[in-house]
Amino acid sequence: MSANKIISLIMPTYNREFIIELAVLSIIYQKEHSWNIELLIGDDGDDNSEFIINNLENINPLLSIQYFKMDRISISDKVNFLIRESNGEYYGLIGSDDIQSPYKISSFEKALNENPNTEVFGQRSFIYHDIILNKSKLWTQNRAMKFFKAGSFVIIKRSLFEKVGGYPPGLWKRVDGTFYKKIAPHKPKLCDVSKIDARVIKSSIALQHIDNIWDRKAKGLHQNKPSQLSNFYAEPIELKLDNYIIEYYEIYKNIKNYLLLHNENNINKINTWKFWRK
Repeated sequence: MSANKIISLIMPTYNREFIIELAVLSIIYQKEHSWNIELLIGDDGDDNSEFIINNLENINPLLSIQYFKMDRISISDKVNFLIRESNGEYYGLIGSDDIQSPYKISSFEKALNENPNTEVFGQRSFIYHDIILNKSKLWTQNRAMKFFKAGSFVIIKRSLFEKVGGYPPGLWKRVDGTFYKKIAPHKPKLCDVSKIDARVIKSSIALQHIDNIWDRKAKGLHQNKPSQLSNFYAEPIELKLDNYIIEYYEIYKNIKNYLLLHNENNINKINTWKFWRK
């Protein structure tokens, strides 16, 4: 029975106290799913993320949350540890600063039922939203089509991880891309879940905030016109976030106000998060 099946969501994080609440809430408020979800969070930072996570109310009876406080290690080592601690037949890496679609798991379940031999599930379209500038772009992958480039919105069969011996150790960036190169020779079967449930496109939201690796210009967020990026076509879109995160939209607004209130260059040095949450 599907109620006995488990999918593992893997969330490595480092000093994301100002944004991680949105990422975790997007998992708590998953809709229409029957599988059990386990969320494993690996934190090697030195901020108040642990307090925030432990004080969130988990109202999803099919979700368990495990928090691991870790020494400072590379992202790929963190990911390998968390996956090996997990129990799911399938797993997905999710960013601690991304909002997952409320239909992430239910769309995966539908896609798996229709494509039982598929090993990798993902999507080639999603939204990039800039909290600071209040701009949104619809990103559509139109190059390098052999795999899904949006790593935070991918679900992978655990046996692939085991087959290639996990993620390469010691990586601090390009973790997804390097792993995909390892599994490519095995020619895994792919499924675009947005073809099964189009709702995931506008409700899968990568967030630009204050310390993302790639700047706004590289993401096309600095201009109000379509642009071709390295692997994606980015076009402006009007995003009504309250339609997709209605249960925690007020928390999003509080976080947005906090980020706007403080200078972006100094945000990581400020530990006043307790006050703006009140």
